[in-house]
Amino acid sequence: MRIADAQWIPSTQHQTWDALTDPRVLQKCIPGCVEVAMRSATEYAITLRAKIAGIDTDYEGEILMSDVNAPDSCTLVFEGKGRAACLAIGTAQINLSTKDQGTRVAYTVAGMAGGKLAECGEGLLLKAGEKIIEKFFAAFIDHMAAQPRIAPPPPPPEPEPRGLSNSRWSWALVVLVIAVFWGYHSFYK
Repeated sequence: MRIADAQWIPSTQHQTWDALTDPRVLQKCIPGCVEVAMRSATEYAITLRAKIAGIDTDYEGEILMSDVNAPDSCTLVFEGKGRAACLAIGTAQINLSTKDQGTRVAYTVAGMAGGKLAECGEGLLLKAGEKIIEKFFAAFIDHMAAQPRIAPPPPPPEPEPRGLSNSRWSWALVVLVIAVFWGYHSFYK
C-alpha cells in the first residue's frame, strides 16, 4: 500500500513541526487514538482503537523518527499489532515547506499488513488508510487554525569571527613587533 499527497496547514512551519511532534496534539488528532506517549525525542508509543475492514480491535505500536531535519523533514517508521492477530508496518517520509502564509506538509506513506488485515486485500486497506489520514489532517488543520501564530525563532547568532583581521589592536601589535625588529636590526647590527 502506498499513499502520497500534501496538505496545507494554516500555521508557520516551525509551529506545524512542533505540533506534529507533540504527543498531546497527536493524541487529539489521530482518529481512534487512546494514548500517545513520548519515550524519547525520536520514539513514541501509541495505542489506537480502530475498526478496519470490519475488524474492530486495539492496536499497540511504536513510531520511530529518523533522518530528522527539524523543521523541514523526517522519516517515520511505524509498527502496530492488534489483539485479533493483526499487524501493520510501514514508513512515512514527511516534508514541510513554507507556502502561502502557511505550511505545506507533503507525505509519502508505504505500508504492509499481516494477519487478518492482510486477508482484506490491498484495495480495502488503501481506502481505510486514506480515510484515517484524511481524518487526521482535518482534525490537525482545525487544531492549528485555532492556535495563535507565533513568529519563527530567531536564527542562532553568528559566531564571533576570530583572527587578526577582526581586531585593530592585533594589527597594531603586529606593526609594533615589526617596528621593534626593524629598529633593533637597523640600529644595533
